[in-house]
Amino acid sequence: MKKYIYLLPLLALARPACAQHFEVVERAAPNLSWYSGPDANSTSFINRSSDDGVYKGGAYTNSPYGRHAGLGLGLGLRALYVGKRAGLLVIDLGYDWQRTRTDIVAVSNVDWSRQSQTGTQTQYAADGETFLHSQNISLFAGYGHRFGEGLWHFDILAGPEITTTFGSRESGEGTFNNGRTWVTDTRRSSFGLDGRLRGDFTAWHGRAGINISYSTGLISAQSGLLGGPLRKSFGQVLRFGIAYRLN
Repeated sequence: MKKYIYLLPLLALARPACAQHFEVVERAAPNLSWYSGPDANSTSFINRSSDDGVYKGGAYTNSPYGRHAGLGLGLGLRALYVGKRAGLLVIDLGYDWQRTRTDIVAVSNVDWSRQSQTGTQTQYAADGETFLHSQNISLFAGYGHRFGEGLWHFDILAGPEITTTFGSRESGEGTFNNGRTWVTDTRRSSFGLDGRLRGDFTAWHGRAGINISYSTGLISAQSGLLGGPLRKSFGQVLRFGIAYRLN
């Protein structure tokens, strides 16, 4: 009997080691995204042109990197390692469809004359809004800790995130000059990779959880523009959704 009593302290020491395991987690999350920085704007204007008074299309937002948040959607899959003393390591692969919003306050219209080969620029007050849509793949590597026991526990993680944008488009509509309509639906060049910092929180109840994360960009979305000084606008993403442990 005594030898079993002597084993109890060893079993207590072995318990944390036995608690080490991997979890596979699915997540789905609406997101809010916007831009910050000195060259991110709440308002902008539309550039458009007409040929002998006839609009030929091709309108675009002068600066679509808006400070207003737009609603998007994301999905993700993560591998989570739970180590000794509830330390956490995570690799998370995600897809996000994001959009930011910019209010339009003016339309700058250039009317070209074929006969004189000159253009006349007129600026009109306007209303409406444009959205910059983008598709993004992100890879998040984080470290953190799990708090709590039983049915309720909480994961807190932080670390770097790498995001690549492989498609972006702006779209919007509004009015100007006594009810005339402006419309924009223009493809935008992607700015490639963005390095971000991300904080991530999940509240678990059994296998189901509520997940919230926030990512802030470190590379300007306008860093690839040619000509003129470097313009600084940095992507921000707030995700809030559900998570489910598969094991």
